[in-house]
Amino acid sequence: MYFLKNILVLFILSSISGFAYASQKGLPQLDLETYPSLIFWSIISLLIGYILMAFIVTPSIQSIINLRETNIQNDLIKAKTSNEEAEIIKNTLSNKQEEIKLNSQNLINKAISEAKNLLDNSEKKISDKMNVKIIEAEQQIHKLKNEVISELLNNVEDITRDIIQKFTTIKPLSKDIKQTVKTVSKNILMEKQ
Repeated sequence: MYFLKNILVLFILSSISGFAYASQKGLPQLDLETYPSLIFWSIISLLIGYILMAFIVTPSIQSIINLRETNIQNDLIKAKTSNEEAEIIKNTLSNKQEEIKLNSQNLINKAISEAKNLLDNSEKKISDKMNVKIIEAEQQIHKLKNEVISELLNNVEDITRDIIQKFTTIKPLSKDIKQTVKTVSKNILMEKQ
């Protein structure tokens, strides 16, 4: 910075002396005596401008460009890393989602299978109980049927004996009446089946 200040002061002083000279004789551009001075100061100005650009302005611009490029590269690396992490997370979530779907499907299938087995077992138990009750009911019906038929046959024997005694003078034997009622009842029962 100190170097820059000195150069600026020299430049201002030379400009002031040039103005003073130009005011005495006229335009210095047209005066041939001022050409060596103009060439000298033009070369000095160009050298100073070059030195300022080469050692002060350009390096600072270059450092800003380098810093910016470094930041851009760092941001690109961070973005790439973040993208890879997001892809890994996405794949992990997708895999877990598939795993959860499979687990839930397995649980559903297992529950359906257990429910079906339970239903089948319950149905079988109910069917077995119903069959037992039906068999018991059939046995009771058969027993009642036999009791009713037996009672009916006894009543028929008594009624037959009473009818024979009332309308005839024959004294039938109980044995003969039983045999006749049995034969007739067997024939009737055979026809019904």
